Amino acid sequence: MRAGSSHRKRLAVGLICVLFSCGVRSWAQVEDDSVAVSTVVPKSPRGAVLRSALIPGWGQWYNGQKLKALLVLGVELGLAGNSVYFNQLAVQSTTDWEREFYQNNRSQYLWWFLGVYLLNLLDAYVDAHLWDFAAGPDLSMFEVGKRKKEMLIRVSWAF
Repeated sequence: MRAGSSHRKRLAVGLICVLFSCGVRSWAQVEDDSVAVSTVVPKSPRGAVLRSALIPGWGQWYNGQKLKALLVLGVELGLAGNSVYFNQLAVQSTTDWEREFYQNNRSQYLWWFLGVYLLNLLDAYVDAHLWDFAAGPDLSMFEVGKRKKEMLIRVSWAF
């Protein structure tokens, strides 16, 4: 085995360890007599964007949206794979018409990839900012009076 190859392997393993250690959530557990209270550290928008910039979907995973993270990763891998596929077909084509057709398809997939990549970054940023935002209306039941229960629904709009 060559010395340069061993050095590159160690560097790659070290880089992977650093990247995955950045994504670990910080949970502080404070113990009181019989009650354990957990404190959640707020999400960092900058950290979410940097994670998504390095690995597509990692920012969504950091924000707790695991299904969206897998969807983003799959879409970006699919678009990148199609652009590579059409590039290979363009290189192997024999006529100018075929080459132009495959290059146009490759370019189209690259533009879609760029758009999804930018939306991925924007989504990670916004989700990190709004991670503790209450999104739903309050539709709980309140007990009115002592003998009967009524359901109260409050509807409000803010302009």
